[in-house]
Amino acid sequence: MKKFIMFIMALSLATILAACGGDGSEESKDNKDKEGNKKQTEEQAGQAGQASSKPVEITDEEKVKKDKIVTKINGEEIKGQTYNATYAQTKVMMQQYGQDVSDKKKLKEQTLNAIVQQELLKQDAEKNGIEVSDKEVQSQFEKAKSSNKEQFESVLKQYHLTEETYKDQLDFELTVQKYKEQQLEDTKVTDKEVQDYYDKLKEQQKNASKEQQQELPKLKDLEKQIKQQLKQQKEQQKLQAKVQELQKQAEIKHMI
Repeated sequence: MKKFIMFIMALSLATILAACGGDGSEESKDNKDKEGNKKQTEEQAGQAGQASSKPVEITDEEKVKKDKIVTKINGEEIKGQTYNATYAQTKVMMQQYGQDVSDKKKLKEQTLNAIVQQELLKQDAEKNGIEVSDKEVQSQFEKAKSSNKEQFESVLKQYHLTEETYKDQLDFELTVQKYKEQQLEDTKVTDKEVQDYYDKLKEQQKNASKEQQQELPKLKDLEKQIKQQLKQQKEQQKLQAKVQELQKQAEIKHMI
């Protein structure tokens, strides 16, 4: 589960950066979902913007040569350039989530696992005719960059990204969006699930310290946000199950 969490963290990176542009994907089946995603990405962007006072350092020892083959996934060679970018993002995000980043062996394992999961989803998407055009990627890239260039550059620096590696992440994010729409069953959230979630929030507020307590809005004011949160959780669970299925069938050989 922890390994998949790292995959989700890597996946969310492009979403965080897309929030710099203020908009979600150009096309959406459901405008309400789009608004919910926008709200969440804005919150994530705010968290990402709270950079540590001590920037995460990536030493030469942690990097591999950009042309070196680091792993083969169903015959597809993944090279050092991809590994180095994913490693840096993984290390930064692990630190932000309060995880230990001193264990280089664990970091390498998490990075390779994230690469495998991303590549398997990309391969399955291609197999099912799911494509993201250069035009789509460039459009989202320009939105993110032009809306708030200072913030955009700051986040790129924080995550050790170049414009090229950001576009790669954005391409993957858009691919996964289409993949979920076309390959995963429509995700439903019941009124009972929303009510149960809200009741848990009330209980948390009740048990919180006086300093942490705050007035909880009424259910009708939080309903859309709660539904979006629960829907995303369910989609992640479905995605996790699909990735695990693909991994069981895959031929994977790490070279580092």
